[in-house]
Amino acid sequence: MVTATREVPQGSIKIIVGAVGAVILLIALFILWPFASVPAGNVGVMTTFGAPTASVYDPGIHFRMPISQSMHNVYIGVYKAESDVAGSSKDLQQVDMKVSVNFNILPTAAVGIYSNLGGDPWTQVMDPAVHDIVKAVAARYEATDLIQKRDQVSQEVRESLLTRFKNIGVNVSAVNIVNFQFSKQFNDAIEAKITAQQNALRVENEIVQTKWEAQKRVVESEAALRVAENNAKANELMGKSLEANPALIEKMKVERWDGHYPTYMMGGAMPMIQLGSK
Repeated sequence: MVTATREVPQGSIKIIVGAVGAVILLIALFILWPFASVPAGNVGVMTTFGAPTASVYDPGIHFRMPISQSMHNVYIGVYKAESDVAGSSKDLQQVDMKVSVNFNILPTAAVGIYSNLGGDPWTQVMDPAVHDIVKAVAARYEATDLIQKRDQVSQEVRESLLTRFKNIGVNVSAVNIVNFQFSKQFNDAIEAKITAQQNALRVENEIVQTKWEAQKRVVESEAALRVAENNAKANELMGKSLEANPALIEKMKVERWDGHYPTYMMGGAMPMIQLGSK
């Protein structure tokens, strides 16, 4: 029995060989490429067979020894991380806090952080420290003060974190306590206290309003009394003046006369008579 074989065209063989050669060349270039780049917002840490060198590389293109050396980027911009912390206030109220922390790695500390913390200080050391420090600070304040002095509490937490992380080369730029969550019993007590304060303020305002209205009535009464006294004095003075000056009375009669005589006049037992006719 004769088996038939199919020969591969020479052109196809050349294409396959060329493709394999190109892949091998690309792999070789990737492995043997003597340059490494560091993007903006990062610094570079060079390792030689896995061991970090002491130098920190700025953003840009840097030479490296192929195969033996590798460049690792460490981000030095601002990180924003959040922690959910459960603690207690000074008056033993349960409080759950959401804490936001802004921090950045100092460029000079990049080698140490890469070597010791794998370039991730938050997960390794910062998050546990935030829990401890926030609990300690919260325990120095009563529950209501935690709310009213939120900025002060946040600043104390930041200062403590700065002291804690100064040795590892991490700067804490801001700490914000985003939210406080208390027990239902405490929230009900706070709501009742606020309602009582509002009611007391309303009653106080009503008392002030009542006093003001009473004072207003007193002032109005005193003013009316002064007016009446002044009128009485004026009338008394006018009466005395008229009594002492009969001629003045006659003058006033003349000044007020309209030039017409009365049409009718009553005289003793006499009937009413008409004085003038039209």
